[in-house]
Amino acid sequence: MRFENNNKEVIKKITNRSLKSNKTRNTFAILAIILTTFMISSVFSIGISFAKNYRTMNLRIQGTTATIALPNPTNSQINNLKSTDMFNSIGKEIRVGKVSLDSLKKNRTKIIIKYIDKENYEKQIIPCISDIKGSYPKKENEVMMSKKTLELLGQSSAKIGDKIKVRYKINSKVVDKEFTLSGYYTDYAIIEDTGYILVSEKFVKVNNLSLEKNGTVYMDVKSKERNNAQDILSKEIKLNKNQKISYAYDRTDDLSDTVLSTTLIVVIIALFIILNGYLLIYNVLYIAVNKDINFYGLLKTIGTSPKQIKKIVKGQALRLSLIGIPIGLILGLVVSFKIVPITMSTLFAGYQASAMPSDVSFNPIIFILSALFSLFTVMMSCKKPAKIAGNISPTEALRYSGSTPKKSKKNRKTTKGGKLYKMAWYNIFREKKRAFVVFLSLFMGIITFLSVNTFLSSVSVDNYIDRHVKNDFEIENMDMKENKIDDNLVNKIKNINGIENINIVKESSLQVDMNNEVILPALKTIYQRFGVSDKELNTYLENVKKDPSLLSASVVGIDDNLIERFNDELKEKIDVESFKKGELALVDSWYYDTDIYKNISGKVTIRNIKDNISSTFNIKMINDSTIGLLPSGQAAPVGVPTIFISSNSLEKIDKNSITSLLYINVDKKYEEKIKLELKKMSNTRGLWFESKSESTESFNKSQMVMNILGGGIAIILILIGILNFINIMITGINSRLKELAVLESIGMTKKQIKKMLTFEGLYYGLITIGFILTIGVGIIYGVVELTKNIADYAVFVFPTVPLIFLIIVILLICIITPSFVFKISTKQSVTERIREIDK
Repeated sequence: MRFENNNKEVIKKITNRSLKSNKTRNTFAILAIILTTFMISSVFSIGISFAKNYRTMNLRIQGTTATIALPNPTNSQINNLKSTDMFNSIGKEIRVGKVSLDSLKKNRTKIIIKYIDKENYEKQIIPCISDIKGSYPKKENEVMMSKKTLELLGQSSAKIGDKIKVRYKINSKVVDKEFTLSGYYTDYAIIEDTGYILVSEKFVKVNNLSLEKNGTVYMDVKSKERNNAQDILSKEIKLNKNQKISYAYDRTDDLSDTVLSTTLIVVIIALFIILNGYLLIYNVLYIAVNKDINFYGLLKTIGTSPKQIKKIVKGQALRLSLIGIPIGLILGLVVSFKIVPITMSTLFAGYQASAMPSDVSFNPIIFILSALFSLFTVMMSCKKPAKIAGNISPTEALRYSGSTPKKSKKNRKTTKGGKLYKMAWYNIFREKKRAFVVFLSLFMGIITFLSVNTFLSSVSVDNYIDRHVKNDFEIENMDMKENKIDDNLVNKIKNINGIENINIVKESSLQVDMNNEVILPALKTIYQRFGVSDKELNTYLENVKKDPSLLSASVVGIDDNLIERFNDELKEKIDVESFKKGELALVDSWYYDTDIYKNISGKVTIRNIKDNISSTFNIKMINDSTIGLLPSGQAAPVGVPTIFISSNSLEKIDKNSITSLLYINVDKKYEEKIKLELKKMSNTRGLWFESKSESTESFNKSQMVMNILGGGIAIILILIGILNFINIMITGINSRLKELAVLESIGMTKKQIKKMLTFEGLYYGLITIGFILTIGVGIIYGVVELTKNIADYAVFVFPTVPLIFLIIVILLICIITPSFVFKISTKQSVTERIREIDK
């Protein structure tokens, strides 16, 4: 009968001394644990930071969390709104007036004065602004201003407490008043020509302004109620004659695909890291147990139980984790705080860049989970080595080779199996688990490298510029105000030395006739996409029958030169001459499902009901109006697609159409000088200005950061994969030293053994490459498809050069490593090796 020795102190001493005697093993194991922990913590931290900052960016551009507005509400209406329990917040705003200054009129800019209540300010506005200094005004003469307002008033350097004189129009009277600045903030509205002054509740009362006469109530609807909000409000709220509830587009609705794609990419990378880390740590510990197996056998002879031996192996792994995991977490923390701000500040261009925060999501849960993931990886990695060490008998330990192939049911004939390449093939698959680990190690390292490389190639600066920045300069009338881009401005630009051509885009909101061929399919698709009931769609269609003016579309006028450029980039060409003659209209397919828009054909009638002018066009669906030449069009009822016609046709229908966009191309040698002139012209009129050179420079910075970050991750992971392979080959050959010595003793030469091992390495390489060219390509393509949900300019670029390079490197490593390890391990004679193994 056997009695278990329960001396815990002795087990601890053995564990510690075993660690001290294996310094090289410890170094590799700690490095593996550090890498695994560092990669997991940094990837999750960067991924979560991106998702949160991207959401904040969209909120800032939106300007408020509210998406529903009711003008001039009564007290009973507000009470009804509060009783529905479907809103996160209900904010109130009272319009006070506008600042009246000649400089604002001259520059076509404006400053709006308004009051917002506490709920509006704290819950709907604060999440969308930043750099808040001071506080909301309380006294009658106090104001809070956006930095844009201070800039428009020439008070950019103003401080809290300063006196600012303002001339403004209120209740049809022009008033001069000196205000005290109680606070200021940064806003991120796309419209560049508008500033805001916020006044106190006392100011509103003194001037006899009320919510019912001068105000609007804004609602931020709960996410679970969004689909039902319009239906519920139409029943619960009785509107007065001139009231209409408006539903604004919520930019955060676009986040679901982006966040989901980002999450999937982060999870996939994390799983790759965990699996690679598991394989590396497992191999290091497995080699250590193989080398020390005789030691564990001797421990058993003096009464050490299997459970205690397992504790020794796991105890070593745990102690190594206590060193490696904290270091990995610290490195992950440092990298996150350094990389995230740089990445976020360079990831977007234009107004998006200014609105994108660079906050690091320092959530302790991320690092706690990273530590637990790493610890779990370590403990799982040492499970099998601990089991081998604990279960082996003293006698088996003396003869243990680490290789326990299953007996074949079939007799293997020497004449067929004696050839070296056949022996090598058999050796690979006689231990299927080990073969699987080898293939997996190589496959994971290579496919991770290729996936990251493909991701970076797909979002390259060239792809971004080719898709989104087709012109040297763009000037846009973001808020669609009349005469902001007039003939005077266009002529000034044309007279600048170095201007090659200007394309003018005009827009108008015009009535379209309902038809079953073109308009109805779009309405049905978008209502289904947003989960709106058929009942609500039918109600809208009935209202359109009664009042056709409810069905309006954004109609965009394209000049002849621009349509020719656009047609050159389309895969499916259009009849340009018919378009120019006013016979053909292009319809944006964004509102249609892919399987629907290809079958859409027919005609569409556009009407100017003010001047009683109409025109009918044949239509051609276009499935990409965002390639940088055609604008997206201004706001229209949800489900009504943007329609593109020739500029001449739009001019005939609506002489008062608004110039919304200028595309400007220049001689490159004058580009820098022209950029300064155009930027000055745009700023004075409150127009949005974009330069290709600035966008390229900004995106290049972003690309550089992404290349450094992504390339670093990829290189680390592929090195882990290669290191795993080398470790496994060392383990495999060391475990077969007796077998190889016996083969040599019965006549097989060292040259033949090396050749056989070379064949084994070659097979490992070729089979892995086969997996990469089949399963791997599918994974790479899937990564790019996920990337397209984050960046619409992403293009699938097959990584031909990196793949060829990796195939050569992997084949060389697979061919050289086995014979090199054998040479190092067999410096002694055959007799000495057999005796050494049998000791």
